Amino acid sequence: MDVSVVVPFYGDDKWRDLAVERAAASALKQTDSVTVIGGRDLADARNNGLRLTSTERVIFLDADDELEPGYIDAMGDGTADLRVPRVRYVTERRSPKPIMPRVAGLQHQHHDCTGDCLAYGNWIVIGCCAPTQMLRDVGGFRDFIWSEDWDLWVRCWQAGATIETIETAVYRAHVRPDSRNRAPERAVKHAQHQAIARANGLPVPA
Repeated sequence: MDVSVVVPFYGDDKWRDLAVERAAASALKQTDSVTVIGGRDLADARNNGLRLTSTERVIFLDADDELEPGYIDAMGDGTADLRVPRVRYVTERRSPKPIMPRVAGLQHQHHDCTGDCLAYGNWIVIGCCAPTQMLRDVGGFRDFIWSEDWDLWVRCWQAGATIETIETAVYRAHVRPDSRNRAPERAVKHAQHQAIARANGLPVPA
């Protein structure tokens, strides 16, 4: 599979160092095609990496996360446009079994999320393996302060992307209470959810 891994970062030097020492190090065990790149914010850094990517497919990896062994080979066995991994949510004290995320509010239903679930929220982790040109064609990442990856996957889905889950690919997400995705107050997240829904013509939650 012709794929690159992009590790974006922004902010102070600790994030660049973490990108190199944790995220990039995990990817380099599986491929030589790894780019660590900065930007004025996360969307800008990711788009910088997207512009530089010359491979057919791309995987984005947040600076504080990791690809577990066999990730890239497992993604190569997929056939869909968007290939979605399972996620192992790791805390300081726990490293539980990997799970397949579901849209918030649907997690107690006994089903596996599909593309249609994107109309209501995000279940696709940033480490999704995606066609580089498709991400460019739909406009890349837009600067939302929360869940901007959902905004991108929605646009891919609306453009006709096929989606499949790759059970043997595991994205290792390190959970921190003060992280960019978890720190915002509930009202801020709700406002961003509404903004993303409006931007993509989706049902807007009350």
